[in-house]
Amino acid sequence: MIFNIRVIILVLFIPSISFSQSEKRIDSLFQIINETKIDSVKAKIYLELSDITMYNDQIKTFQYLEKADSLYEKTGDHKGKSKLFAQKANYFYRLGKIDSARLYLSKSVEKSLQIYDTLRAAVIRHNIGILDHYQGRIKEAESIMNTNIPVFKEHQDSLHLGNAYLLKGKIAMTSGYYNIALKETFNALKIHKNLNNLFRTGEDLLQIGIIYQSTNEDKKAIEILNESIAFYDKIDSEQSKAQVLNYIAESNIRLKNYDQAQQNLENALVISKSLDYNANIARVYSNWGNLEFNTKNYTQAIVLYKKSLQLWQTIGSPNNEANALFYIGRAYSRKKEYSNALEYLNQSIGLATTIEDPDILKKTYLEKSIALENQKKYQESLMFFKKNKSISDSIFNLEQSKSTEELKTIYETEKKEQQIVLQNKEINILNQKAKINSLQRTLLFIGLLLSLMGFYAIRQKLKRNKLEKEKVDNELAFKKKELTTHALHLAKKNEVLEGLKQKAKALKTSEDNQNGYQELIRTINFDLKDDKNWDSFSRYFQEVHKDFNKNVKTRFPNITPNELRLMSLLKMNLSSKEIANILNISQEGIKKARYRLRKKLDISTEDSLLDMVLSL
Repeated sequence: MIFNIRVIILVLFIPSISFSQSEKRIDSLFQIINETKIDSVKAKIYLELSDITMYNDQIKTFQYLEKADSLYEKTGDHKGKSKLFAQKANYFYRLGKIDSARLYLSKSVEKSLQIYDTLRAAVIRHNIGILDHYQGRIKEAESIMNTNIPVFKEHQDSLHLGNAYLLKGKIAMTSGYYNIALKETFNALKIHKNLNNLFRTGEDLLQIGIIYQSTNEDKKAIEILNESIAFYDKIDSEQSKAQVLNYIAESNIRLKNYDQAQQNLENALVISKSLDYNANIARVYSNWGNLEFNTKNYTQAIVLYKKSLQLWQTIGSPNNEANALFYIGRAYSRKKEYSNALEYLNQSIGLATTIEDPDILKKTYLEKSIALENQKKYQESLMFFKKNKSISDSIFNLEQSKSTEELKTIYETEKKEQQIVLQNKEINILNQKAKINSLQRTLLFIGLLLSLMGFYAIRQKLKRNKLEKEKVDNELAFKKKELTTHALHLAKKNEVLEGLKQKAKALKTSEDNQNGYQELIRTINFDLKDDKNWDSFSRYFQEVHKDFNKNVKTRFPNITPNELRLMSLLKMNLSSKEIANILNISQEGIKKARYRLRKKLDISTEDSLLDMVLSL
């Protein structure tokens, strides 16, 4: 199995009140404990106390959980026991003890099913899905979501339905499907904002920020991540704030804002240590190591990387452990301590091979090749360089396949959604017919058949006309989606071919391969200029925008076929990059083409070319 996890540590359950409000609440809860003699009430109160202190005082949290446990043992309350197990799972999860967290979650699901509480079982099962995703069990996490979503819809549980969409976004992001990830996360954000759930809204924004970070849009990522922190500040969620600070630091390092990154990391480390948040402490050390590495302070970078490695080994996250080993080996290599470098790089390769992580293997093979070359072991160095090249080619092909697969997934999803809409309308029509038939029988009984049949016929005709119009509208919307999908596919295909063309040029190493490479490039050039793809696109376009070409030629009879193509793509409101990929010219070429078109259409500098095209 291949995966590349950007871990997002989620809190399994969230406090119902902010910590700033908690002191009075704690006092009132202890007053209830002192006044009642009912064990089940006391146990419930201790569980609530653990919820309040979970994110701020781990010692008290553990004490409250143990007291609740002993009381539930006396009462035999399965529902209470299920809640207790879930809360214990949350406690151990925050300490980075994943196996203990999974054990208590499984116990909680079992208790819930014993009392036939399928909704609660689904909620707890969702948290097992979080752990599956965290540990790289992508298929298992996806299976849980497919099981849970119908349950949440059946019970009309909007909160957990939104949470399920959020995790679906994480799964898509882990698989490299960033467009799908963004779509699913926005679904979650819409639900959580409607519920005015500040914590989950912060989680959604955090994930959107990480998606932008994953696609190297770091400035946009920082903007959204800061928005996420604002929501966490409102509910005093220090754990989540520490987590977001780490991601902001990562983007600042990539943008070379080193002073700001160090401040982010210092704040994240203070908060994380106060909460014993080991996973985030490990991530702080890793990012801080990267900061020192980028400023060429390799000795300090190694110290920080080793601290991170030790924590990841304790937590049990092999992906992060393999990355830490790579970072240490790379830093030793920069210090020219090649024996130490190879020791850690070999460990990284062994672990990455076990978990089948090609991204770690790719960079570790290259780093090992460099270290061996510096030791003048040229034959071994060449061997690992070839391994790096082989796996790089595999990743390149996989990424292109992923892009195509993602387009197909989006298309199929939209197609299924459209079918569901039409099926629902058919069901509504049948229901309406059933109601009308029932009414007709009643009217026949009271002797008003003849007069009402005429009324019924007119009413049905009106309804048929309305439904027919809706069907036409739906078909038009579906064709627009087909057109957009086809355009994206056309843009992606040209982009991939252009990338492959450049790759073929770069790989040319000897004159012996001259003819083969030239033939490959000629084939790619032929495919790039192939008009069949454009003919298919043009056909889809004319089905959606029936009179556009006619209106353009009537109003501007001197327009050329190439200019008409440009106007068609502008009509779809595509970006300059997408238009450039489809027409197989540079973005600068698009600017020049737009300028020439403005002059030909006699559009003044104050007027918008796009607005004019959209109005045709």
